[in-house]
Amino acid sequence: MYQVNNRIEITSSEHLAMLKERFSKAPESMKQVPSFISFRLLEAEDGSHVVAETIFESKEDFIRWTESEHFKRAHGGRSGDARRADLASYYVVIK
Repeated sequence: MYQVNNRIEITSSEHLAMLKERFSKAPESMKQVPSFISFRLLEAEDGSHVVAETIFESKEDFIRWTESEHFKRAHGGRSGDARRADLASYYVVIK
């Protein structure tokens, strides 16, 4: 399994509310993506940022998703570009 965490800094309470609303649809929407396993949105205890945690069956599956139309629709028409996101990636070794 391959996990990607996307850290997003929070700029205001309105920004946080918008992100929570936007990501509330992610678990259901991602079910149609092949090899998707799970999604969670984590909020830092101090409220400074959130982490969107997504798990796929493999790194290759994650990369394919970032190049897909589904990804573009979910990200305002942009294809994947990890240089613009604060991403951390992991291989799941113990489940």
